[in-house]
Amino acid sequence: LIPRVEGPCRGLTALLSAPQENPALLRWAYAKSQNVYPTFRPTLRTTVLGAVYGLAPLLFWMFVLKADRDRKEKQIQEGAIVIQT
Repeated sequence: LIPRVEGPCRGLTALLSAPQENPALLRWAYAKSQNVYPTFRPTLRTTVLGAVYGLAPLLFWMFVLKADRDRKEKQIQEGAIVIQT
């Protein structure tokens, strides 16, 4: 009879038992690391997400910079800011 081991492997059983490889886990890890783009399908969701992450920051900064430039131009025309040359 093999003695019952409580908790983590201790003694001789720890030396004799090697870690087991799970073939399903190996296949899953390989599938996650390979063949990412060949299975990509453009859908409405990915198109919208691409526009949000790609165009939204550009449009945001265009608006911020134009608003700041227009505000400064208005202050210059009103005489609140004097440009020294």
